[in-house]
Amino acid sequence: MSYNLSNLSTYTDELSFELISKAVLQTSVMDYATIRSGLKSGTTSINLLDGNITVADRSCGWNEAGTLVYTQVDIDMQEKQTKQALCPTSLRDYYLSSRLSASANATEVPFEEVTANLFVEKIRKWNEDYLGGEILADITVAKGAVDSGQTVASTASTIIDDVMDLIDAVDPAVLDRDDLGVIMSPAYFNMLRRALTAQNLYHFNAPGINNNTELMMPGTDFKVIKSSGFVGEDSFVAGPLGDLVVGVGLEDDFDNLKIFYSEDNDEVRVMAAWRIGLGVVDTTKWAKNGTL
Repeated sequence: MSYNLSNLSTYTDELSFELISKAVLQTSVMDYATIRSGLKSGTTSINLLDGNITVADRSCGWNEAGTLVYTQVDIDMQEKQTKQALCPTSLRDYYLSSRLSASANATEVPFEEVTANLFVEKIRKWNEDYLGGEILADITVAKGAVDSGQTVASTASTIIDDVMDLIDAVDPAVLDRDDLGVIMSPAYFNMLRRALTAQNLYHFNAPGINNNTELMMPGTDFKVIKSSGFVGEDSFVAGPLGDLVVGVGLEDDFDNLKIFYSEDNDEVRVMAAWRIGLGVVDTTKWAKNGTL
């Protein structure tokens, strides 16, 4: 059996948008964040409206009070790409040669669908790491997040109290929202899960929730999620996850993933391009576990 490049081109042409959408949108953080698509490169401002009212006893006259506040959150949109050149002829001396045709004119690549999906997974992982790094850079005590008071890294014996202190530090004004969460590294996520189990708190997750990706902190409305972008960090953040605004493109032909044969270079080429950025609506509504 051989894999004809014409089939490959058809596959990637027809599924280019679907493939790059999976790579860009299906990350852990994006499952909970607010997504804004159609954004271009450079700084994009997201318009926000807030305000306050003043309630007084009923009286005659017009005693005006209260304000509406228009603000903006800037998202620094990044244009990213990955490119590779694959030479099918270089596979002749290996087991993959069985997937190539006998023709010396090697315009084929084996396992085209697997190759495309591998790129999707790698781009998805890169995006998750990128978003985690942006969250850590934007939600800091120095930028207005509430300090939970933690001074040393969490251990198995302290992590439950550390997370509860973090949750208690979140601005009370957002505690009635249904998108509250804590973000941490996979290692600390596993540590927290084991600590909860050790205290016989086996009921911390409702039926149907995947314990490998999220858990509910007992006694709270906060979901705990993990992000590979926090790997190697002792930092946790807590707040309204919907206030993480992730900007993407996906509404023009810039964002794509293609695999094609280049006759000029006599090689198969893989190219993906996408846009991504992150903004936080109001850092002061978040809490951070000290300056860790």
